[in-house]
Amino acid sequence: MSSKNLLLLAILCLLTFSLQAQSRDSIAVMKSATNFVSAFNNFQWTTFRESFSDEATIFYPYWNQAKRVRGRQEIESAWLTIFPEFTDPTNTRKLQINPKDINIQLYGKTAIVSFHLGDGLKSLSRRTLVMVKEKGIWKIAHLHASSVSDDKN
Repeated sequence: MSSKNLLLLAILCLLTFSLQAQSRDSIAVMKSATNFVSAFNNFQWTTFRESFSDEATIFYPYWNQAKRVRGRQEIESAWLTIFPEFTDPTNTRKLQINPKDINIQLYGKTAIVSFHLGDGLKSLSRRTLVMVKEKGIWKIAHLHASSVSDDKN
């Protein structure tokens, strides 16, 4: 086999390996994002809190939570203030978070997961999860939540 053919074969093998790794990571990112949403919908605190990296940041879509929230302690305090259901053993409330138009972009050990919430008729909520691969597990490093509406006033 000529050196050109060997080089071409090596490049094809690397591309195939890279595509397979990206495919595995895409599946793992989607699984982590799905687990996060499911834990949120069902107020499963342990799974929910483990979805975040220790140094994560969040921008909430609420005026009374307008500042950036940083790190595990601030994030957990904010979530438990907004949703006390997470630690209420008598809670039976369930959320109906249903992501639509999910998009995953991979950049090595970083992924961006963006999606919409709501029907999009008069308002639309948008979410972006910046995820990082830590010890083989995809975790949320940043959550950005925003909402837009067709408010003509």
